[in-house]
Amino acid sequence: MAAAVIAAMLSGLASAQESGIDPATLSGLVQDDAQATVQGTWTKSVHTKPFLGESYLYAAGGEKQTATFSLDVKEAGVYQVLLSYTPGPNRTEKAAVLVHAADGVKTVVVNQMKKPEGPYCFQPLGEFKFEAGKAVVVVSAEGNMKGVVIADGVQLLTGEQFKIAQAEAPKKPPKLLPALAKNTSPLKKPNPTPAKPKEGAKKEEPPQQQPVKFVRKSPAKPLAKLTPAQLDELMEQHVGGIQNSQPISEEAFLRRLSLDLLGRQPKREEMGLFLADERTDKRAEAVEKLLASPEFGVNWANYWSDVISYRTPQPELTFLSYTTFKRWLAGRFNQNAAWDETTYTMLTAVGKVGDNPAATFVGFHQGDKSRLAAETTRVFLSTQIACAECHDHKFIDMPQETFHHVAAFFVRVNTKLPWNDSDSIIVSSKADGEHKMPGGKSEMQPIAFSERKVDLGKSDVDRRTELADWIIAPENPWFARAMTNRIWARMMGRGFSEPVDEIGELGDRVLPEVHSAVAEHFVAGGYDIKEVFRIVANSKAYQRTLRDPDATNKEETKPFAVIAAGRLRGDEVFDSLATGIELPNVTPLPTPATDAVRFPPPPKSTRDLVSDAFGFDPSSDASNVSRTMQQAMLLMNNEQIQKQFDASPGSGTMLARLVESEADDAKAVTRLYENVLARRPNAEEIDLAKKHIAKVGERKAAYEDLLWSLVNGAEFLSRR
Repeated sequence: MAAAVIAAMLSGLASAQESGIDPATLSGLVQDDAQATVQGTWTKSVHTKPFLGESYLYAAGGEKQTATFSLDVKEAGVYQVLLSYTPGPNRTEKAAVLVHAADGVKTVVVNQMKKPEGPYCFQPLGEFKFEAGKAVVVVSAEGNMKGVVIADGVQLLTGEQFKIAQAEAPKKPPKLLPALAKNTSPLKKPNPTPAKPKEGAKKEEPPQQQPVKFVRKSPAKPLAKLTPAQLDELMEQHVGGIQNSQPISEEAFLRRLSLDLLGRQPKREEMGLFLADERTDKRAEAVEKLLASPEFGVNWANYWSDVISYRTPQPELTFLSYTTFKRWLAGRFNQNAAWDETTYTMLTAVGKVGDNPAATFVGFHQGDKSRLAAETTRVFLSTQIACAECHDHKFIDMPQETFHHVAAFFVRVNTKLPWNDSDSIIVSSKADGEHKMPGGKSEMQPIAFSERKVDLGKSDVDRRTELADWIIAPENPWFARAMTNRIWARMMGRGFSEPVDEIGELGDRVLPEVHSAVAEHFVAGGYDIKEVFRIVANSKAYQRTLRDPDATNKEETKPFAVIAAGRLRGDEVFDSLATGIELPNVTPLPTPATDAVRFPPPPKSTRDLVSDAFGFDPSSDASNVSRTMQQAMLLMNNEQIQKQFDASPGSGTMLARLVESEADDAKAVTRLYENVLARRPNAEEIDLAKKHIAKVGERKAAYEDLLWSLVNGAEFLSRR
């Protein structure tokens, strides 16, 4: 009964109050977030009520994201520690709260999706012993977590005070801050004569400046292009063994190429046509056919959406959807739009994301100058400067000023976030403002790595245009190397530099001469993305066998001596399941809003669930990508996936049709392999399958086992 009363009271309070609870009216020791010491990026909000004071703080997972509360304890003793937060569906389930007690630091994990169980907006964390002096409680948002962390306030109560507060809360509404209490005075009649603007009042903002149309700068000197044969000659010089290497089979080539260009394995019919083709140039023709497919743009839009989204925190009020952005970017890739123009358009874009999807990159970062500085250099230049935000870089010669000079390019970006509709995010410009370093007094001039300087006072669009022009300039080697490194890493199993978003001093770099030649080819071709895929896919270096994981031969363990296998991205796993076992993409109905959950998260489709389970940050080192329990449980329990393993007559599945139409087990097993693994089984595999069918006795059940084993195997989930 008490819980129902509390819930009703909080619901009424959330809809009626205009401000937060007055901390001065609460018992015990209380500290609001306004007095907390924060590290990292925290954002103020008043959206979800009730909260303490004038606002609360929220942050997404990241490096060094903490809010520290320090309360003066007059008398040593045992106190109940309570954390104030506002619950919601986009909160984290694992907010870490570190209580620095007399007997050490204790960590309490709070599920902030659930309503607090204590008085008003407070969640009891437990009893802790403190000595007289400072009681320190730290709310942490460090690491990669799902959902935002809320830090609103901390309260310390004695045991008796806690009992009283728990008993009074259901009966006694909290007192609001008087200066911000809800205005209930009668409305005055409007003055028919508009008041004159006061002297010094803020003037109406002028119309928003539009970006300058893109114009490509010509290279200062002639640049060389490559052919696949010249690429192989370079690889022969620096790696060796290219000219005499054994090419992969026709089946392995088409599967590798289809995954790299289309993001899925080839269909059985496509493989049949390719194998039946007797032309000597059929591999080159396959490259052209796949580059011309609309699926090429979709696949690489998915890749770049992951590159951006995995390091973009979710805002509090909006569930970010990349659907519009991916549709736009897929169109750019399929039109073979130059990468320098696409990058320029994204960095200088203004307007509503739904109308101008190029504004997604800046808009989804909410115009945050620090995040935009770090992510712009990481995404488009594969150069990481985030470590220099708080101090000089620890490992390379990069002073703190380098980061903040770049941040100054974004200081006048303005964004407006709607409720629960990321397509309605608007990117605009502030009329003024300059950036200062933390603790510094001088204004930071926009400077890009000591090379491109912009005067103070310049407009937002002018600043971003100057930065974009410098990034995509033919003389800037980082831009072309960043893109070619990502393409090479995908197609060859390892980048010229690892991780792929660090091609500077801290990256693990190999074959710099080859990297420079491929990057120069990219610039010489007008940043033609398909041309890079074309020369790599047609090279002997690409069309070689996989590295033996147990190889000890010195030549075979050299970088790029042979191709390395790699994991499929989440969207590639789904598309391969859709191709191999005809997995449908089912989206449930949206969850209706309630008083408790005003903005329910959008429903997850089958594609979303598979992508969430198997997805990973494509900028991560490949060695950090591993199989997880979540992936195994999804394949075991997902309703749509399980339906496709049903061989019962009338189920309508690919497996049921195969078992019913093909009585010869050798032929049926061959078709199953062709559907799922895009290759024919060898004699040993056919023999093992036939023995299993005979052992099980029931043909339908045996084929369900076979399909299950193929889908769950490493071969299906890998790009080889």
